[in-house]
Amino acid sequence: MWKVTVKYVSPAPKSGNLTYRRRVPEVLQARIGKTEFIKVLGKTQADALLVYGPYHNHIEHLIALAKGGVTGLSPAEQRDRLTALLTERGADPYSAGRDDNERTWRGEAAEQLVGRYQDHTTGEYVSVPEETERVATALLQGVSQGTVQATITDAFKFDLAEKGKPLPEQRREQEARLARAEKRLISAVGSDKPISLITRADARHWRDTRKESKVAVSTIRREKNDISAVISLAISELDAGSENPFRHLKLDKDVGNRKQKRDPLPLEVIEGVYGTFGSKLDLLQIWTLLDFTGARPSEIRMLKVSEVKLDHQVPHIVLQERVDRTLKTGWSERTVPLVGDALRVAKEMVRGRNDPSSYVFPRFIESRGLDRLSQALTKRVRKFTKDPKHVPYSLRHNMKDRMQAAEVFNGTQKAIEGHAPGSGQDASYGGPVSLEQKRDGLLKALAGYEVKSRG
Repeated sequence: MWKVTVKYVSPAPKSGNLTYRRRVPEVLQARIGKTEFIKVLGKTQADALLVYGPYHNHIEHLIALAKGGVTGLSPAEQRDRLTALLTERGADPYSAGRDDNERTWRGEAAEQLVGRYQDHTTGEYVSVPEETERVATALLQGVSQGTVQATITDAFKFDLAEKGKPLPEQRREQEARLARAEKRLISAVGSDKPISLITRADARHWRDTRKESKVAVSTIRREKNDISAVISLAISELDAGSENPFRHLKLDKDVGNRKQKRDPLPLEVIEGVYGTFGSKLDLLQIWTLLDFTGARPSEIRMLKVSEVKLDHQVPHIVLQERVDRTLKTGWSERTVPLVGDALRVAKEMVRGRNDPSSYVFPRFIESRGLDRLSQALTKRVRKFTKDPKHVPYSLRHNMKDRMQAAEVFNGTQKAIEGHAPGSGQDASYGGPVSLEQKRDGLLKALAGYEVKSRG
């Protein structure tokens, strides 16, 4: 069954094959001779996701060609759109045609485009629009396979194509973040420069303009890291120069820290929120798991029934990478024991749920599910505190403080939280922390923890 919401993909009514279907814009229909894009991606979700990216990218090039043409673009973008057009029509994009038949129809198609601009007296073509000329030339000659200098725009598009997040809501956030970085970089260097022509002076100028905008140093650092990663990938994969001017770019020290961005919730706030859920049982269950496990909201909302292990000697939840879920880091993949109220609500969550592949909280799985969950919980937190550092994620800090106050072994804390064990000797010695050790650590941290209005 198709679980991940991906645009234009749905199961075929008869075969059940996951199929990409999308209407061809009217302006493009005449060029490619069809009214709908249809492609079978595969029988399983995993197979379909592998095929989806490249094919969707191909269609996006065609749609972009229909909406915006090829003028005013970087050479690489022009080539990509014209290549997509020729490929969709079954033509060899890198030559005038594979045989006489192909060359003939391509010549006729080009003539239909430019024929109206021919002076019948001289035989010359006059005032042919640049857009029409480029498409006609591609039909007659194909596009170049030679190296085209990748510009800033090319590099950012390539980065998204190569490293795009698989889940729609993550992808939207990633696209928005990179689009802002791309726009600011182009503004700082003055144009959509080829990556190979960006200098260290350009990088310093970008840094200085960002500082002048009075944004936080941490924000500038994150944006610099994004830009540097995009340029490094372009250098590696697109032959876009040899030096990354953003590498080791000096920035001011960030006087803040992560602790200052979120504070633990006061007990009266936690108690108050417990009393706000009413009939929203799933929200109450999520809040309880956050409170008693220290897990991230994004981890809890994606749980499947099969990942709630109640028949184990140490009841626990399994947080793992899946096709439809990514975790923050490799260390985030872990098991977290269920103790106290977390164990009680876990039993309620899966009672009568016979499909192990089903989601525990289906209401927050679809597109923008994490946003809706965050809004629902934050709205309740705001009833009891207006401090911007108090957010649902703060419960993770509450758990950290409880474990530290109870003197839970540091390695056990990190194993529960999903953090790396450390560096140097801390990372080199000792085996993994067992479920029993994590359970005992949580019991120690939660000893005497009582809140009212738990529901």
